[in-house]
Amino acid sequence: MNDLLTKLKTKIQTIWQLFLDVVTENERKSLMIAASLVFFSLLFSITTYFAQQSIRQSELEQTVFAAIESDHILPLEYGKSDRIINDTPAISVMFSQPNGDSYQNVMKILTTPEQEDELNRMFYYYPIVYDSSKIAQKYQIDPTKVTFIFFQKGKEKKRFVLEDLRDLNNEFIPELNRLPMWRLQENGENDSE
Repeated sequence: MNDLLTKLKTKIQTIWQLFLDVVTENERKSLMIAASLVFFSLLFSITTYFAQQSIRQSELEQTVFAAIESDHILPLEYGKSDRIINDTPAISVMFSQPNGDSYQNVMKILTTPEQEDELNRMFYYYPIVYDSSKIAQKYQIDPTKVTFIFFQKGKEKKRFVLEDLRDLNNEFIPELNRLPMWRLQENGENDSE
């Protein structure tokens, strides 16, 4: 056993010495190869990050936003939503998973012509699909409930949770109209109310 360990140690030392000889003889070439490997690893990591963002936005557009029939709901772009909320002087956002009874009820009410006519403003939709626990913690919401929040200069000013309403058909639109929202014009400017 001892003899086997000695042979193994000698082999490892020989391989190591061979490696060092190659590196010292071709030091410049070896450094270039190592630098290239580091560069391409970083490039791959950065590309993967941005590709993931783009893929997620595309998935949301095709599966969630394409199914929205109401003209009162504006999609909040994935990956830019936090910046939009912070940079916009006043913004109202609906946070919800794009499924479930409450979400379906909101969509049904907003596509009913008489209910839709009562709504006097537009709002953004932040679908909770990815990073739901992170979003829930950041905005202090229950991701399984539909929550409307009005932000002014990135700070929350008012909110209501759809599931807290007793009579959804009669209370939803008036409650939404009571939020101190600004009307969002088609050109992206805000009018204060």
